Amino acid sequence: MQQREGRPAFWILMGAVMLSPLAIDIYLPALTAMADEFERSHAALQLTITLFLMSVGVGQLMVGPLTDRFGRRPVLLGGAAIYMVAALIGMSAVSIEMLYASRVLQGFGACASVTVAFAAVRDSYTPIEGARLYSYLNGSLTLVPSLAPVLGGALTVALGWRSNFAFMTGFAGLLWLGAYWRFGETRPHDTPIERRLYRWSRYRPVLVHRRFLYYAILVSTMMAAILVYVSAAPVVMMDRLRQPEWVFSLWFGGNALVSTVAFFIVPRLMARWGRKSTVQRGLVVVVGGGALIACLYWSVPVSVLTFMGPVAVLSVGFSMVLGAAASLALEPFPERAGTAAALLGAIQLGGGASLATLLLITPLAPQTSLALICCGAGAALWATARAMADTDVAASE
Repeated sequence: MQQREGRPAFWILMGAVMLSPLAIDIYLPALTAMADEFERSHAALQLTITLFLMSVGVGQLMVGPLTDRFGRRPVLLGGAAIYMVAALIGMSAVSIEMLYASRVLQGFGACASVTVAFAAVRDSYTPIEGARLYSYLNGSLTLVPSLAPVLGGALTVALGWRSNFAFMTGFAGLLWLGAYWRFGETRPHDTPIERRLYRWSRYRPVLVHRRFLYYAILVSTMMAAILVYVSAAPVVMMDRLRQPEWVFSLWFGGNALVSTVAFFIVPRLMARWGRKSTVQRGLVVVVGGGALIACLYWSVPVSVLTFMGPVAVLSVGFSMVLGAAASLALEPFPERAGTAAALLGAIQLGGGASLATLLLITPLAPQTSLALICCGAGAALWATARAMADTDVAASE
């Protein structure tokens, strides 16, 4: 794919979207050591993850209009700088409250970076090219959960838990330098500039658009299923099946590898089938994976293979859906891509986390929860997509 003048370096976009999962996964192996040092419970340290995610979700609603008003470049530079400063504060935290504050601040920095990355793709590439790049960006996201805990564990053993925050500081610093030198402004010149930064009229055209709503609900549903799996996998694998940590890490990382490979193959599928057809076929895979995990759970004893096998199928389906769905959701909004990207991210994270939380607090087994999301919601979304196909007047494939 040839690059036009003014297109941002893709490695900068990849680095920007990696900030958020890096801030979660790299210090997971250090939670016990952190709990011991601060003399707090493990749950108190897990709250640092919750606060970060809440900050990312709320922050995206604030950052989107900023990118449309002031441009992508200053928001990316500001977000990377905030992330870097927050990581420094976390590294030097002397109390749990100080760590909490750093995590909230770090979430704002991360959400600014990821919003700019997705908006810049919409700014700089055609819809077909953008769908390919969104798939690559999602693929880079899946690398982090498989590699960051290994790196974080090694850093914690060698240098202590604070070294994880030092690494995040350095990563954000390198991203800032790269963005400063290689990231030009991508905001279209015809982006409307409204007098008030935050007003309903800025969000309304996006939120009432049928195509955006459909794909936003779609990606949030897929995110809910992913979060249920990520939250339940340690419980199923280590608590119920009594697998050692290294076995869990091997299977967890292997599934992340499956997702990554799938995300990098999906652009070829989109080139052959088109984006909408790829989404619909991906939903068929998701529904099939949900049915498989339900059948195995209710018919044979639970084992590593009967749990992780269907999850691998689901991961392929998620990859097919998410890469194309982001492009289709943002395509109608070239003049307000920042706001649209922020709303999409907020709905994906907020809606997905809310649905996952509701299911996780029920007495349902994780396999049943996954089956409900993937079979029930997946089938409904597939049927809705088929019903929309004849009347959707958006841009052609």
